[in-house]
Amino acid sequence: MSHPKLSNNDLYSRCPPVTNFPQVAPYALKRKCFQRIINPKNHLGFTLIELLIVVVIVGILSAISLPQMLAIIGRSRESEARSLMGAMNRAQQAYFNEKRTFAKSAVELEVPVGNEKYYTVFVNLTNSFTFGGLQGAKGKDNQSSATRDYAAAVAYDPIERTYSTVVCRSIDQANRYQILGLRSIDETLGTGRVAGAEGGTRARCIEVAGVETLEELR
Repeated sequence: MSHPKLSNNDLYSRCPPVTNFPQVAPYALKRKCFQRIINPKNHLGFTLIELLIVVVIVGILSAISLPQMLAIIGRSRESEARSLMGAMNRAQQAYFNEKRTFAKSAVELEVPVGNEKYYTVFVNLTNSFTFGGLQGAKGKDNQSSATRDYAAAVAYDPIERTYSTVVCRSIDQANRYQILGLRSIDETLGTGRVAGAEGGTRARCIEVAGVETLEELR
């Protein structure tokens, strides 16, 4: 692109005399001003290499932050299951105080479940005085929701006359954070089979089943 020639009068009208910078040679400031007018290429924008560098940096930052962001989103969704497991553990203790056995369905516990967005929550259908009270929260789609399965248990020690409770979470990445054997059977009643935790006289998480202990009360 060609630029119209500028006369000396035009240059000097655009670059007025310099009087505010006595410490700098006036002719040096004038020369820089003339160069900006005659050679406007300095104002054309970023070069292709500069833009490519920016794109690469943004891509690297995104690759680093995306897994962390997904993990944070997954943990916020898991709070749904974790809070329900704690509530059902407490409800099992109240049920045991009245019935001298543990509930076998969510309906018996009177805990409102069934409207969970990311989980199916249920009670173990073989719960009993000796077996303990087990609960489960199975992720509906752990892979896309970045969630993990949960299990919980309540135990009663008749000798010490004390309760113990645990909340367990899957760490089995190979199985997409599913607790093998944890499955819902009747969603209407909220019953199923719970794996990964056990009751009896002392509640505990079964680590060989691929779970970790989140909460433990003795």
